[in-house]
Amino acid sequence: MSILNKIFQFGEKIEEYDFRVLNERDVRASAGIMFLFGIISLFSFILTKNLFWANLFTITFIIEFVLRVFVNPVYTPYMVLGHLVVSNQAPEWVEASPKRFAWSIGVILGAIMSYYILLDIVTPARILTCVFCLILLFMESSFGICLGCIVYKMFDKKLNKCAGDTCEVQAKKPSLMPQFIALVVFMGLFYGVFKALKEYKYYGTTSSIMTQAQKDEIELANVDEEEEIEDNSKSTTKDCEPPQFAIDMGHRDIWLEHNGCKE
Repeated sequence: MSILNKIFQFGEKIEEYDFRVLNERDVRASAGIMFLFGIISLFSFILTKNLFWANLFTITFIIEFVLRVFVNPVYTPYMVLGHLVVSNQAPEWVEASPKRFAWSIGVILGAIMSYYILLDIVTPARILTCVFCLILLFMESSFGICLGCIVYKMFDKKLNKCAGDTCEVQAKKPSLMPQFIALVVFMGLFYGVFKALKEYKYYGTTSSIMTQAQKDEIELANVDEEEEIEDNSKSTTKDCEPPQFAIDMGHRDIWLEHNGCKE
């Protein structure tokens, strides 16, 4: 019974805390791996119109979240991969209950996608569901923002340990005005570089030189073509001019007809 209790449990028991916790580093790493596979499968469908990789990823997504919620997240495939990637990093423990709520949303999304897989249909609703899942994974892996956890926090104000210590009461944050000004300055510099690159590199001096060279090449080709046409014209005129001996013999018309020059 103790072995089953150890397997079928959500979160780990750490002496430091009187509530169950999960390693946030494992969670974010697993979300990053899932996002990578998910975005690859999505682009595979867009480019090839083949649902194989999209369906395969969706099935692994469903299995992952069902096992996380109803068995134990420690033993799920993506969590194991994530743990292996960050195994040399110190754990960052967070309360487990918000994660369970967030992953329950993943189970619901997985059930919706299962419906489309079983019916083998593609609709805008299916694509939007997939994109929404990828957005959730991206937010978790890149910024450590668990949107499901934020929703859970609205209903439970007594959370003890959240990712980034967002559950703790914090002092008033300093003004973000300096960072905002820096961002505006950077955007101005970026726009200046964009305009300079566009005008002088691709649509300016270099482009003009290349265009002129192409024009010279085209003009030279046209001159050669005209000369060739003129030569052919002269050649044709000369061929259709009866020789003197044919004229002297009175066979001018016969010669023209024989050479295909008779009108």
